[in-house]
Amino acid sequence: MDISRLIRKPPKYVIEGKVVLITGALTAVGRQLSQKLVSMGAKVALVDGISDGSGELFSQQLNKTTPGSSIYMQTDLRNQHEIRIMIEMTVLTFGHLDVLVNNAERHAKELTGEEDAQRICDSIDVNLRAPIVATWVFARYLRQAEREGVAVNVTAMAGLLPGRGREVYGAANAGLIHFTEASRALAPQLRVCALAPYHMDTPAISSGQQRLLPGQRLGSLLKLTTGQVVRSVVRCIEDSTLSGRTLVIAGESSYTSSYLLARLRMVLIMALSLLVLIVQR
Repeated sequence: MDISRLIRKPPKYVIEGKVVLITGALTAVGRQLSQKLVSMGAKVALVDGISDGSGELFSQQLNKTTPGSSIYMQTDLRNQHEIRIMIEMTVLTFGHLDVLVNNAERHAKELTGEEDAQRICDSIDVNLRAPIVATWVFARYLRQAEREGVAVNVTAMAGLLPGRGREVYGAANAGLIHFTEASRALAPQLRVCALAPYHMDTPAISSGQQRLLPGQRLGSLLKLTTGQVVRSVVRCIEDSTLSGRTLVIAGESSYTSSYLLARLRMVLIMALSLLVLIVQR
């Protein structure tokens, strides 16, 4: 028996030549991810709800550097019909679809008394229902086309660590992580994985509009750059072993696990980080 064949790493999923659909494409992560994937030889379908022309302009910029590399589609992810159309239009434009990145998100102030019920429902629709529907439509396309593909659900650590003011947002992310784990059975035709990053270095974090748990100093140690998150999304796409798994990243730490183990490990990371801060004092 050739032992080397048993310990050999599975082949990396090759991004070059693939077509990737990215929701939330005009966010900081979405923009950098689109640029990164195009530089790696992929074509991208940019999906966002913004209608001020910035999506078309961003697509033009990508196409100026790499002709024919992108299209932009304004899409209301709360609408199941529009989710179907975005996937159909991607296939019609590029001939096929290989990777779906569910990156769009919507926040609500939730149970603070400052939000209405409709906006809470919108948050659930965008953060949970839309990725599930998009993945389902994508899976059906792959079966009909007899192709294999990858779906990456960009969630948040709020799905592992419930927090005040993020009750609905956290519940939606927890649901998406559970959905990812349950979708393991779709492989190898559709490999579904998730990414759960800690807070990123966004203007909202820098201005203190979002609370860094458990404390500002520890939170700043675990905070991530947009580039780190983008690299992690690329890793999720390329790593063929990530099926039904969640990649959790905080600061320089990252690991993959099921939902329950991911939550336990995140608590341990927080506890150890607090211990280090106490010792340093």
